[in-house]
Amino acid sequence: MGFLWFGRKKTPARISPAAESVVETPADEAPAIETHAVVVEDPHAPHSEPEPELPPTPAEALDLLKAGNAAFLSGDTRLGHVTAQDLDALQGGQHPIATIVGCADSRTPPTILFNQGLGRLFIIRVAGNTVDRRGLASIVYAVKHLHCPLVVVMGHTGCGAVAAAEAVVDGRVELDPSLEEMIVPILPAVLSARKIGGSDQARRAVEENARRVVARLLTADTALAEAVRTGQIMVVAAVKDMATGRVDFLDEAPPASEPEAQAAADDGHADSHEHAHAHA
Repeated sequence: MGFLWFGRKKTPARISPAAESVVETPADEAPAIETHAVVVEDPHAPHSEPEPELPPTPAEALDLLKAGNAAFLSGDTRLGHVTAQDLDALQGGQHPIATIVGCADSRTPPTILFNQGLGRLFIIRVAGNTVDRRGLASIVYAVKHLHCPLVVVMGHTGCGAVAAAEAVVDGRVELDPSLEEMIVPILPAVLSARKIGGSDQARRAVEENARRVVARLLTADTALAEAVRTGQIMVVAAVKDMATGRVDFLDEAPPASEPEAQAAADDGHADSHEHAHAHA
């Protein structure tokens, strides 16, 4: 608690020129004396901490990523100002605005693509941006314990893992057993892209792969499905263009219902295992 010290000057005496006697100045005629309050801080008083920022809503988090990608495309980035001192504010914990499930490709770093500094993104990366049990557990941790409001499954054009799956589906190569864990989960997306058709089958397969991973996340864990249902989180698919760096978000509307998503996932897995055994 501070203490107030007030200074006050004595009322000056006035000499009467006629009587040459000392006459006290009446109080109502005394000149105004300006006083100043001096606040002394108590060094032992507790300092109030700034209130933490409220976490963004899922829609706000998505807008932040879109704005960050736009800044990256325009060259108006802030990552050049990130220093080790930025870690000081993160010693008490992390509060990421989004979880990114991305490809391990060295040309697709989410932090740079979305112009986000330290502590902003919770990132899980594996070739082909698929999710196994450990990846799923990481996503659930981010949602339940870090209160992350947004999950983005981001593929990219020119993905080598998707290209390898395409080669297996088209019969151009045999399935390499050492790459089975990477390729087999992507086979349903390639098969789906072939059924849909279109001129750019490679991009279509990348898009379908991201969409199918989103669908599986909504059925693989009840906590994620409930968080989406209540609006606590949003799970979206995205594709980064390798040539431009632009990230396009797919199907931002609410995803298919759980039975539809489960049916799509089951169909894809049945087809993928059939192809895997055929090329084994």
